[in-house]
Amino acid sequence: MKILILIVGSFIIFILSTLSGGGASLLLMPLIAFAVGVKSVAPIMTLGIAMSSSSRVFYFWRDIDWDLFKVLFPSTIIGSFLGARLFAELSSDYLQVIIGIFLLATVFQFFQKKDQVLKRRIKRWHFIPIGFLISFLSGLIGGVGPLMNSAYMNYGMTKESLIGTRSANAVVLHITKILSYAYYGYVTGEVLKYGIILGITAVVSNYFGKLLLGKISEIIFRKIVITTMVVSGMMMLMKHKDFIQGMFNGG
Repeated sequence: MKILILIVGSFIIFILSTLSGGGASLLLMPLIAFAVGVKSVAPIMTLGIAMSSSSRVFYFWRDIDWDLFKVLFPSTIIGSFLGARLFAELSSDYLQVIIGIFLLATVFQFFQKKDQVLKRRIKRWHFIPIGFLISFLSGLIGGVGPLMNSAYMNYGMTKESLIGTRSANAVVLHITKILSYAYYGYVTGEVLKYGIILGITAVVSNYFGKLLLGKISEIIFRKIVITTMVVSGMMMLMKHKDFIQGMFNGG
């Protein structure tokens, strides 16, 4: 029954993830924790999303910004390896609260005009430090949701290019994390079983997500992306509400 719930739930999540430019990790965390347990969430999710991202690279191959991918490649490997190295050794509560606040703050992008967004477009080289930071956080806490989508949008990408380039970078990120988790003994037979089930479900789901993506406009896509970021931030903060209350109560 738990496997069936994982398949059905992840199928819906990965379709939503395609339409919103990512963010599957935040929705998958509680689903995987329910099916398998909290300890295995990060490695299972990493394996499943690696397979998911690989299928999106295939579906959106022609839309990938390979020049940007080359810029992200080194920082992604280094950041994800260092993050995975510290996995389970440091408390990630503070980090997840900070990420949640940042994602929630993207709600202000709803009220910005197109010319305002164009004026603050980021440059390609900006992705070197951004890619390192996001990859490090992803390796450390298992997933950061659509945290990098704001940078991609302000770089001026179309919806297909955003998903394709993000997925190509995600393949590098998650393969590095898988190898790191395996090296430190976090990849077990159970992790492989559930990770592969998750990945196969994602491959099928992404196909239908691509079909739906072609039917929405760039403006609608941007609104969906921002909404997903805001909702993801709310979910992160709600998940850590006891920790936040403890901070304000002095303990």
